[in-house]
Amino acid sequence: MKNDPNFIAAYGNIPTFESLEEREKWLDTLDKIYTEVNDNFEKEMSKYFYPNGPVIAYGYTIDGVLKVAIEKGQKIDAAKENELYDLFSNYGQNIAVKDVPLIIVYEDLPTPTSRTSSWRPIIGGIKICTEKPDGIKQSTLGFSAQTSSGTKGYVVAGHTAPSIGDQIWQPTAGPSANKVGTVSKVGGHYADASWVPYSNVAAKIYDTDTDVLKDVKSHENAAIGDTVYKSGITTGRSYGSVTEIRTSYDNPLGTLYRQYVAGYNCDGGDSGAPVYVYVSGGVKIVGIHWGGVGTYNSGYSTSIFSPVSGVQSDLGVTPLTA
Repeated sequence: MKNDPNFIAAYGNIPTFESLEEREKWLDTLDKIYTEVNDNFEKEMSKYFYPNGPVIAYGYTIDGVLKVAIEKGQKIDAAKENELYDLFSNYGQNIAVKDVPLIIVYEDLPTPTSRTSSWRPIIGGIKICTEKPDGIKQSTLGFSAQTSSGTKGYVVAGHTAPSIGDQIWQPTAGPSANKVGTVSKVGGHYADASWVPYSNVAAKIYDTDTDVLKDVKSHENAAIGDTVYKSGITTGRSYGSVTEIRTSYDNPLGTLYRQYVAGYNCDGGDSGAPVYVYVSGGVKIVGIHWGGVGTYNSGYSTSIFSPVSGVQSDLGVTPLTA
């Protein structure tokens, strides 16, 4: 790790695990520390966090270590490194963790990534278009959902439709018949997601080519280590394991809490894609894709998505199930 050009500093020691249960218990402990930092974000972490400071993400990884990411190109001195460690270490001490493991690394800011036939009813995983100041942009529809009062609609990536009243077309912009609703609510706390009321929706996603659909049977957050799938208009279906839970900066929505990092491929246009796992009879929605993490090389090999609980919290909607 220390030979990695993105490595900055390391503190503490990762325990040795004799069983899967021990690893899971340790990850639960790290989650408690991470949650305390989140709960006290404004008081303690915000001064270090982008755009106030160089930190663009923090969380914990499948390897059993807390992690702080510094934007590439920014400078951080040893004093600031120690301050960041002390912040996490103090919360660890509160729950009897004396040697809190933490790494500090350089990363690029996550880059938001922005089937093409006409689909009625609307389903997840299909091409949509939104109008931006610099032209029409394509992205992927997330999943159908409904409010507690029964109003139906669907969820899209918030950074692709960040304003109430934004018009959505499917599959292309222009003809009035392709208008499929306007944004009525935007997330930005726990989810990069926007809500579009629209009555003609179905509890299905476009899983893979050609025209392979899956029923949405349930919804639940993923766990670290789970294999998840993403179905987007640019890279199609890809999959990988959840490796990290973090608070991350998302342009233009700002700070997003409890976001999930996973090792599946993505590229521009995949934003908004449903993230899911397979279950009996269909799929379980676990979140909505919004960006690529790391260095771009004909796409991204690591991605970031908002969990379904974040969508529910920010938008007040629940995935529609069959």
